[in-house]
Amino acid sequence: MPPEVALRRKETGRRRGLIAVMVLVVSLVAGGVAAAFWYAGQAEARLAAERQVTDELLTTQLQYAEVIQVRSQLDSIKGVRDRLGATEVLWRDVVTQYLAVLNAEEILEAASITGIDPNGPALGLADPLRSPRAATIIMTVATVDLPTPHQWLRSWKLLDTFADASIDSILEEDGWYLSTVTINLDSTALSGRTSESEVEQ
Repeated sequence: MPPEVALRRKETGRRRGLIAVMVLVVSLVAGGVAAAFWYAGQAEARLAAERQVTDELLTTQLQYAEVIQVRSQLDSIKGVRDRLGATEVLWRDVVTQYLAVLNAEEILEAASITGIDPNGPALGLADPLRSPRAATIIMTVATVDLPTPHQWLRSWKLLDTFADASIDSILEEDGWYLSTVTINLDSTALSGRTSESEVEQ
């Protein structure tokens, strides 16, 4: 075979080999690009799914956060009402029972009341001969005629809230008799306050 033909065949084979290598390289590059796009798509899909889960968790957390916040506010309100209700004794109802003993000619001139925290200790004894007290009413009653406070005491002793009482003074002033009495109430008087069911509402 002439050298020229052998050289031509050799070059032809070399070109075919280079073409085959180029085709292989192009195929590998294309496959790599396709694989990269596929993996990128899968990663983006997973990321979207994770974002959706995160959004759902955040939404749920916000819902629970609102519940927790409302519950905290309710607890705070209940705590305030508990503290207020602790001393919110309905003294008007208690005092009215004692004023009901007075007749139309016996006029309440002045009154004051001292109470305690229902959850605290009693006020203590005014003197060794007195009963434990949860509250004290001091009232001044004006009458035209000579008063009869001993009759008031007999009627007050029948009341559930009564502990003891004393007649402090009877003075005459401008044609009126002013009788000052001190009434001590026991712990029964503290039951007339905001109830636990009202606090929870």
